[in-house]
Amino acid sequence: MKYISADRLRGVLLAVLFCLLTVLPAAAQQSVSESHTRHNELIDAEGVLTWDALANLDIRVETPAPLQTLFFIEFPESLLALDGEPVRLKGFMYPLEAGEAHDSFLLSALPPACPFCLPGNSKTLVDVKGDEPIRYTLEPVLLEGRFVLIKGDESGLYYRLAEARQIE
Repeated sequence: MKYISADRLRGVLLAVLFCLLTVLPAAAQQSVSESHTRHNELIDAEGVLTWDALANLDIRVETPAPLQTLFFIEFPESLLALDGEPVRLKGFMYPLEAGEAHDSFLLSALPPACPFCLPGNSKTLVDVKGDEPIRYTLEPVLLEGRFVLIKGDESGLYYRLAEARQIE
């Protein structure tokens, strides 16, 4: 019987892991984008920044070596023009800590499906920093605030709604 050396086995496993790390994120992003687009038809309204506009983001991924992945974000001109401007955005609240009302949470294009999981990807999430706490609800909320592009943040988020308040 022929045995594989530990070094050879390690090399094969690293190659398989490398392939999975480069292929699976792209496949997952495509699946999320398809469900995200279907959901957007339900929440688009006059005067509300659409989730489709936020999804229009160019993310280039480079893998210079195994287990080293670099992400380069390019915001389109349409989003660069909104940086610092007041906007309205409608989505679902994802609180970051327990409580009935929150002044800091994530807003998502997709409704909650699991209390321990975030839906979609960074294109479908906005970091919300409110002036006053907003009562948590499972229904979509309409917010108004200052739109901020997040550049080079280690959190992996691309957008923030600062000075946010709920529109009733």
